[in-house]
Amino acid sequence: MYNVKLLVFLIIFSFMPIKLTLAGEAQVVPEPAEFMEVTIDQLVSDPGEYNNERVTLEGFVDKVEYTKSSKGEPFTLFRLNDGTKNEVRVYYEDEHLALSKGDKVRIQGRFKQQKKYFLYNIKNVIKARAVKKLETT
Repeated sequence: MYNVKLLVFLIIFSFMPIKLTLAGEAQVVPEPAEFMEVTIDQLVSDPGEYNNERVTLEGFVDKVEYTKSSKGEPFTLFRLNDGTKNEVRVYYEDEHLALSKGDKVRIQGRFKQQKKYFLYNIKNVIKARAVKKLETT
């Protein structure tokens, strides 16, 4: 009976992130918010602060490229700017998005301060999970 209770306890608490403090006591760590709302200026001004974070941001599409992965799967590459010279690079896997230069979009994805692709190091890049065109007024 004692072993069953211990097993149930371990199963329940094995899925909760735990952080040990200096005093050795365990604390449950709350899950981070799904996506952090940021601006392109914030990302460019302090990329280390947002490295590996899930972000949501808006901007204007510039220079769209459609290509395929080494496995032949389509993906879309584009630059996203805030109307000034601040910009981030974005890639979206699995399909070619119908984007044009000047489109205003809202994206959600994971930001990387620097990403390596073969021989290239690309700064300020986002792997987008969702891209939505916004109406411009």
